[in-house]
Amino acid sequence: MRNKRFLRPGHLVPLDGLLWVLDEFQPVAALVDPDTALPRAVVDWRELPPPAPDSATWVVTDHYRLWVQQGTGGPIGRVDEGGLRQVADPGGADLVAVGRGAAWCVDSRSPDPGTPGGPGVAPVPPPRPGSRLVVVAEDGGARTIAVDRPTESVTPRPDGIYLRVHGKPPTAVPMGDPRTVTGWGYAYHAEHLRLTEPLPDRIEYEQYEKREPDMEPPLWNLGGAGPWTPWHDPEEVTRYGLRAGGLRWALGALAHQPLGDRYPLVATGHDPESGRERVRVDLGTGWPRAAAECGGFLWALAGTRTRQLLRIDPLSARAEALPQVGSIDIADRCWPLVGFDADEVEEHAERERARFEDAGRYLRLSDARSEIEGEWPDLRVRLAFRHPHLPGGWLRRRWRVFDEVGRPTSETHADVHLMEDLETGQLPPPEEAVDGVLDI
Repeated sequence: MRNKRFLRPGHLVPLDGLLWVLDEFQPVAALVDPDTALPRAVVDWRELPPPAPDSATWVVTDHYRLWVQQGTGGPIGRVDEGGLRQVADPGGADLVAVGRGAAWCVDSRSPDPGTPGGPGVAPVPPPRPGSRLVVVAEDGGARTIAVDRPTESVTPRPDGIYLRVHGKPPTAVPMGDPRTVTGWGYAYHAEHLRLTEPLPDRIEYEQYEKREPDMEPPLWNLGGAGPWTPWHDPEEVTRYGLRAGGLRWALGALAHQPLGDRYPLVATGHDPESGRERVRVDLGTGWPRAAAECGGFLWALAGTRTRQLLRIDPLSARAEALPQVGSIDIADRCWPLVGFDADEVEEHAERERARFEDAGRYLRLSDARSEIEGEWPDLRVRLAFRHPHLPGGWLRRRWRVFDEVGRPTSETHADVHLMEDLETGQLPPPEEAVDGVLDI
């Protein structure tokens, strides 16, 4: 029997007047009433398989329908308040959009720029591959359309379907003296084709109008409320900012922070025409994960070690933390665990422990100790060490050894992230230490 597993907010999606708060990994969402800020229902779609290790879940919506894809190229599903309604196989294509009564999938891989031929010899791209557009109807029926250029994304709009393709091969840009350089950058040439229905069986680049779509103001995103970055950036708020309370909002961490302190997190409301700041709301410290407008409020997921759901009232300029969704036990709605092999579990856990022990020496951490704690699948490496940030105490960080369904995982860049946090002072205040130990 699985232990309690509480919902960990990872995505925010406004849908049919409710705010869907999706778990960061498990196929579960809490449906929150924006007025009361209380969960109205919990739904899941665990019939879809979990994503492959190190592959993320993708969520798309037109604010009336929600489609999910558990990992790159995997099956896609349409979800509503009753759970999973339709499943379709896009044949390895990636879910990128929903609209005009369908879900849209493409092979969203960047074209191969080629391999340099030696010092001063620019790479030559291989022959340009074709691609495809997969259109999935609400009943799950799928249609594949050939495209004679590499595809990137789809934007359904009232005046047509805009397919973003790479019309020309990548251009190599020398990073130094063109006669002797060995390093090259690449310029990619993507542009939109405007398509109208009915769509043909094959789309040829030369036959379609090239035109940028008129973009609607976003109602949600997955990076914060800015140009898809965690930093507070009001420069393009009139274009990218979320609408709420008659303002356009930028949300993110401030790059200029007191030395040794964490990054302050703010939300600023701006005049939608001039971009002038009208309201500023302090959200504490940390990083934004997601933001959305729903019910006249601005909602955000933000934090450092754990994320909390915030509701921001544009009229009063006040932010309210809402812990209710984080107290929902979703254990019965999670994916089942994979098979258990004691020898393989022990071998992988010890390999990860030794790796972090080596990292402690490499980073010159004082009195570093690397141990394994917990039980499968919740085994973790625990690295504890002395540091001037907490004189006389211990700093401690943990990493998972297996993912939530029991598959081996490895935090590839965990040592680099630890080094960056120590060097930049992105650490919890010493006052948060418990019994001389500060979890970072």
